[in-house]
Amino acid sequence: MNLDATVFIHEKALVESSEIKENTRIWAFAHILKGAKIGSNCNINDHTFIEEDVIIGNDVTIKCGVYLWNGIRIQNRVFIGPNATFTNDIRPRSKKYLNESIKTDIQEGASIGANATIICGITIGKWALVGGGSVLTRDVPDYALVSGNPARIKGYVCECGENLIFNKNIAKCKCNKIYNNFEKIVKRID
Repeated sequence: MNLDATVFIHEKALVESSEIKENTRIWAFAHILKGAKIGSNCNINDHTFIEEDVIIGNDVTIKCGVYLWNGIRIQNRVFIGPNATFTNDIRPRSKKYLNESIKTDIQEGASIGANATIICGITIGKWALVGGGSVLTRDVPDYALVSGNPARIKGYVCECGENLIFNKNIAKCKCNKIYNNFEKIVKRID
């Protein structure tokens, strides 16, 4: 395996992939299969499992106890909390195998809280925030704050994570960021 010298792999991790970019850290008891692609400056915590058809962008944090199945695509700056659960089959049966991976897309800057469950085949939009313990059965729009079982939109958040305040089609944050024409991205999943 020919990895960049800045990649850290804990001695108790099992890493079969050679497609890991610079400054990424992989901790104890992680298992990464051959073919998995991991970007730069990522932090893959203890007790994680990553299958071969998984693509992870740059600056991603994956906390302990997360398993990423074939077909999962994670863009840059995503946070996945401890024990978040991803599924890989809509109708699972023992000894029945999928012919093709079901794609699940986690877009740039999204954050997923601890113990959330993500049903395969959905998209979590840019900078969305998923509350801990939520069950996602549908797509999540960009900037949406969702929680519950099933997850519902509770509001919208800024890229900094704070709640957005609306005035007509403009959304503002206390960090002074302004989003013009925000109604174009506001959607409902009810």
